[in-house]
Amino acid sequence: MPSEKAKRKKVETNIRQMEIDDISSVYHLGEQLFTSEEFPILYRTWDQYEVTDYFTSDPDYCLVAETEPDGEIVGFVLGTTIEKEGTAWKKYGYLSWIGVDEAFQRTNLGIRLYRKLEQRLRRNGVRMIIADTDADNEAAIAFFEAMGFSLSSQHVWLAKTIRRPNTKAARPENSSTIT
Repeated sequence: MPSEKAKRKKVETNIRQMEIDDISSVYHLGEQLFTSEEFPILYRTWDQYEVTDYFTSDPDYCLVAETEPDGEIVGFVLGTTIEKEGTAWKKYGYLSWIGVDEAFQRTNLGIRLYRKLEQRLRRNGVRMIIADTDADNEAAIAFFEAMGFSLSSQHVWLAKTIRRPNTKAARPENSSTIT
């Protein structure tokens, strides 16, 4: 009997523009993919505002992959554009998030999502797309290189955890002076 994963790989998927009713599904899929154990920095930055902010600011670059005919969200890509006057390209695309349900990984769904995003960005005058990932995320780096990205520079994120002050800090003793 085929496994659930094997069954799902044979399921047809459709890529379409994200709709408001997809926000919750995209957020929860991202929660499953960007875990604190595997991606501590992504986990810290992934929240419902990431999804809603991209959706409300640039919905044309928010795409989902859904299964047919049941419409289950099994992948997404969230992007935006950045305009900078006085630069060579003037309009940049930024691929912020891309995620594919584990059961649908290695089925070219991520490639299809990326290509659809690139197609939309290109039609809108974008000539350069930027993406970033953790330097240790070899799978993501391999994916981006396969999509034609080149490692332009080493980008380092620095993080510092600020500890809360001890709420039971030593208080000055009541002392009285005898005169």
